[in-house]
Amino acid sequence: MIIKVGDMVKEMRRTVGLHQPRPFSLVFVTGDRRRGRGGQIRELHKAVLLTKQRTENRTVNLQPLGTKDCICVHLDLILYFNQIPVA
Repeated sequence: MIIKVGDMVKEMRRTVGLHQPRPFSLVFVTGDRRRGRGGQIRELHKAVLLTKQRTENRTVNLQPLGTKDCICVHLDLILYFNQIPVA
């Protein structure tokens, strides 16, 4: 089973109850063209979506549960969403 990027974003936007974001797990690859760094595989076990609308550069802002950090992830660098491969 494979999930498409559009369906993945819809799942990220789903809520529980009254506008309470639903947590999900994610595996992605880091990348930064400006600094020439990246290639590390990172995993977020429980995160929620902070980005409300689709951006032109195809990035989403995520917040790991229990922290106040904001992690920016490019949609094309996501490998797994809830243990499902992303196409």
